[in-house]
Amino acid sequence: MHLQALIFISLCVLSVNGRADLKPESLELRFESQSYSSIASIDQTIHDLEGKPVKNGNIAFTHNQLEVTATKSEFEYSLFQRYDYYLKFNNDTAELAYLLRNDLPVPTNRHYDVYLKPNHIRAWGLGLARKIDITPQLKSKIRANYLRADKTTNGYLKGQFQSLDDGYQAQLHLDYGYSRDTLLDRKEEDTDGHGVSLDFDIEWQASETLTLGLQGRDVLSYIKFKNLTYTQANADTNTVSFDSNGAIDTKPTISGIEGYRDQTQHLPHRYIINGQYSLNKDSDITSQLFSYNKVIFPRLGYSSKTQFFAWHTDYDFRSKAIGIIISHPLASFSVRSDSLKWETAQMLEFSISSNIKF
Repeated sequence: MHLQALIFISLCVLSVNGRADLKPESLELRFESQSYSSIASIDQTIHDLEGKPVKNGNIAFTHNQLEVTATKSEFEYSLFQRYDYYLKFNNDTAELAYLLRNDLPVPTNRHYDVYLKPNHIRAWGLGLARKIDITPQLKSKIRANYLRADKTTNGYLKGQFQSLDDGYQAQLHLDYGYSRDTLLDRKEEDTDGHGVSLDFDIEWQASETLTLGLQGRDVLSYIKFKNLTYTQANADTNTVSFDSNGAIDTKPTISGIEGYRDQTQHLPHRYIINGQYSLNKDSDITSQLFSYNKVIFPRLGYSSKTQFFAWHTDYDFRSKAIGIIISHPLASFSVRSDSLKWETAQMLEFSISSNIKF
């Protein structure tokens, strides 16, 4: 589903003015992008770690979504396209990958535990949400999403690697399904996955000055692929050698299975816990805990508003990133980064939205 499709559906909704009962109350177009790497800059991470030595860390992810939403009474109807890539790994794997990508020698008599788990998807989908006012102080929204995926990578690589004075020892096991084989260059084939995911929002006006909120994204998810290309393989010490400079020289001689299978994919959970304390009618102190698959990002911020605009700024203690949000009833913009130069940023978020009320 391309951008043209989102524009087309927007025009279709706007053109429904012949019958008042079908005309939406509002229409929102939104794009959001969120990326983080704990071991290096985002730019270095996506370019195979070429550059400076990596830091200690175990996670890298990106979530990108373009969405159009029509609101009618307590219901919201959405059409979206999303791209997600989540990598879970350990420090040994990150260091070994860095040495490999930069053609650097591996320290002798060093043991590496190898663990890498990718979870990637590209999909378009439809969302249906309903707002429910449980009490005047407690409001909620639940949303169900249908997902149609055409790109995926899901599985793991694990094992042991030992560098010796006069050689090496390695035992690795690979098991993953994919639409494109990034390791063994298997010919890419069409991928067709279908599934669902569940989101929710809860907001509680605890007092005149205190508001608490909880958001969950992909709290339940299930995407089924039929006849997905996959590889199961084992590699031993014949797979890896050292060149004359002591650097890793890979000559894959992997034995295993390449075939097709049914496979189920689950997406990482995303949660946000919000707290807002009103200092006066125009300013607030905010706190937030953002969780991406149990990795916590604590934030503290300040909000203020004028007659026409509202703005918010906060600080993320884990990524050391500063966030800024500027909003108007018709549009909003936000950015978060730990560096003024995007090439060196390890946390980078961006969103923009426009809203039309009828």
